[in-house]
Amino acid sequence: MQKELAMMMTAGQAVRQIRLDKHMALREAAGEAISVAQLSRFETDRQDLGINVLLQVLTNINSNITEMRHVQLAGESDIAVDRLVAQLKAQGKSPAEWAMAAQADLQKYAHDPTRRLERLVAGALWIYMTESYGIQPAIPADSRRRLVAEAQGYLGRVETWGVTELSLYNLYSPTLADDDLFTLMKPALSRGKSYIGLYEYFKIVPFILNTNFSIFVSHNCLDLATATLHMTEDFLADEGSGIVAPRIFYIFNQGLLLFKQDQPAAGRQKCAEAIRVARIFDEDPVIDLLTRRLQKWENHYQEAGFTDILI
Repeated sequence: MQKELAMMMTAGQAVRQIRLDKHMALREAAGEAISVAQLSRFETDRQDLGINVLLQVLTNINSNITEMRHVQLAGESDIAVDRLVAQLKAQGKSPAEWAMAAQADLQKYAHDPTRRLERLVAGALWIYMTESYGIQPAIPADSRRRLVAEAQGYLGRVETWGVTELSLYNLYSPTLADDDLFTLMKPALSRGKSYIGLYEYFKIVPFILNTNFSIFVSHNCLDLATATLHMTEDFLADEGSGIVAPRIFYIFNQGLLLFKQDQPAAGRQKCAEAIRVARIFDEDPVIDLLTRRLQKWENHYQEAGFTDILI
């Protein structure tokens, strides 16, 4: 798994806390901007709001974006997908143990319509662990098909993509055909950016770009890998200039592409440059991860079937 960035309370949870602190009812907060049911779903992370609607809700509770951000940063994160992944990983210390935990949760929630998100996250983690690490038992083919269809069906129906939808898209990226994955990438990011959760948007976008690059380069789709690098460069130049870790991964990914282009010396040099930058900024988990990955690429990049996919 890629390094977790700093986490915080979701926008919906922050709005709920502000509303309760001011002893205001849902109906008062919703006003004419939104229905009570929609606001309730937003506060419990089951729906995202457009920025204009959110601003009106904040006005209704005598608040603003600045106060909401302060509450978010002061509270504990409960971004649903992050929390569920963390819970699964807390049940073990190795990919094999994580896969076992995911398998158990998938079986536990297989027929519970109220636990769709838990089921989809557990399924994605099991798929990833079995297909990227070769962990056994592998997820049954029929279970895999049902999960992928359920995830894609859900994402296709939801028009307002928030951090939950972007996170699910990221988790299920390895299950999509390369061309389909690339085709969906721009709309996915655009749909997510249109809705609130700007902090979460800047958190998840680098993960999506990095995941998709790792898929394309592992599958030898170098044209798509190159295009994804260009998208990463544009994101960093336009919106992510102050983010350190994604820029380090961007430099490292340039090196991986050079390996695939039969320029191992240049690739090694570029990857080493990324690790040096990580040391300058004391990004210890990033240093450890990239050092292991560079060693893996140096030793195995020419082997048939070699993959290095991150989610």
